[in-house]
Amino acid sequence: MGDSSTFDKERFGLITGSKVSVLFPKRSALVGQTTYAKELANQMYFKHYDNTQSWQTEHGHDGEVLAMIYWRENIDPNIKDGEFARIESWGGTSDALATDYGLDFKCPTSLNNWLDYLLTDKHLDHYDQAQMYCFLFDKPVWKIAAYLTETMKMSDNGDRYPVKESQRMIIKEIEASQDWVDKLKERSPALIKMRDEFYKKLVEQFGENN
Repeated sequence: MGDSSTFDKERFGLITGSKVSVLFPKRSALVGQTTYAKELANQMYFKHYDNTQSWQTEHGHDGEVLAMIYWRENIDPNIKDGEFARIESWGGTSDALATDYGLDFKCPTSLNNWLDYLLTDKHLDHYDQAQMYCFLFDKPVWKIAAYLTETMKMSDNGDRYPVKESQRMIIKEIEASQDWVDKLKERSPALIKMRDEFYKKLVEQFGENN
């Protein structure tokens, strides 16, 4: 798992895997891309990330540690910790890496949400992120691994999910797509242009920030 704090300075202003879906909108593209362009400009200028973490996000981060332990003990003992990669204006931090695949852990906060990875196409919500990581890390396949672990509140109350420890990982695979990469390269320049225009306005208002 990548330590995002280690890579923050390298990530400022980059189109990242977690946000790249704005370039592949299910609805109108302009609103999402404009919002993200401003966010990237703000990062570049102020060298700052707003802290918008919720308890769900914290649960996900904590669960990744347990998910990695589970993966090494039950699936692939040779899996390596994730790392940061950058290609031009694109970047991202993987959760884990193997020779021929990458891995992204998801830690849902309820049994029903976890089962969605089995019973529905929930893993496709992460399709664009997976494609970005395949591109950044040159992997033919990216695996979405949904790991079930009790929330802190459940643990404090002594509650347990009715699922065996050996069955708490649901795995889905997404194959790399060159067509997706072609679209990424085609659509990114407009977003980068907006980012740079917003950044210029920040410099005009506040001065150069080195």
